[in-house]
Amino acid sequence: MAMSGLCHAKVTGVCVNCHTMHNSQGGTAMARQLNTGRTGFEADETPNPSLLTTDCAGCHSASGSSTWQDSITKAPIVFNTNTPATPLAGGNFRYVLDSDARGHNVTGLTAKDSTFLTKNIPGSTTAYTQLTCAGQYGCHGNRTAGNDDIAGVKGAHHTDDTGGITGASVGLSYRFLDSILGKEDSDWEHDNTNNSHNEYKGSTGTATDTISYLCATCHGKFHRWQGGAPEVGTASPWLRHPTDVVLKGTGEYANYITYSLVAPIARPDPTNVADTTVVTPGRDIIMCLSCHRAHGSPYYKMIRWDYKSASLSTALSGCSVCHTSKN
Repeated sequence: MAMSGLCHAKVTGVCVNCHTMHNSQGGTAMARQLNTGRTGFEADETPNPSLLTTDCAGCHSASGSSTWQDSITKAPIVFNTNTPATPLAGGNFRYVLDSDARGHNVTGLTAKDSTFLTKNIPGSTTAYTQLTCAGQYGCHGNRTAGNDDIAGVKGAHHTDDTGGITGASVGLSYRFLDSILGKEDSDWEHDNTNNSHNEYKGSTGTATDTISYLCATCHGKFHRWQGGAPEVGTASPWLRHPTDVVLKGTGEYANYITYSLVAPIARPDPTNVADTTVVTPGRDIIMCLSCHRAHGSPYYKMIRWDYKSASLSTALSGCSVCHTSKN
């Protein structure tokens, strides 16, 4: 299935926006990197692979609090040196500096998660290894390319995706998540409106092209197919909160009919949504990102809302989007 709509794999602009031929101009390094305190940028005397002026962390980071596109590369910002003013759809890694429990700990942006240094990945029997952006231990790019960000996304930024997202390559996959399908919002949900947002692929079966399947490649016990029925269950009462399961069209769930960016849902076919502001109970699908941000959030366990709040109304503010009778 091909995904149509606005896609942003192929970069535009002059080569010098991202590349430097020799990493030298007038005796000064042209490459840059985040400084060790993560408070700004400094010159990088060591040349980067592929003649790049910086790495994934450097390109998608910014001084200050603005998350809108970098002024030169137009890349979306997912790490700010200050608290982000308007986090994008995936959230922001800046929150991890406040607490390991608020997001993924990615090499180049944060230290290792101190809680899991001697433990397994949550929902897994696999030992914890610090994440990279791409490659073997990353979410983006080719996971067979070794522990290498650049090799993991090689060629993706130059892929012509005008034919739509098909999952046929990293560059033709949703947000460079290899083989995953979806429809990309042109401003990464910066405007925070429910008529302009990402559309995520969901499935009630064993599909391997959904956003929840991707999460489950590490957190398998939290997914009814990857982790097996004994870990999640197959119907209410669930043992763990279900993902890639249809939002019921009966009871309290039938009242979730207006798309909410607080607790978004996935679609069986993101390319065929007549009205993106409408939710269809009985068809649309619960996913991992219905409750979590992919990168990080201001809240415990990367939840989209303050689930641990002492105020019941605040703690339920996201839960009640689907569980409409709970207040």
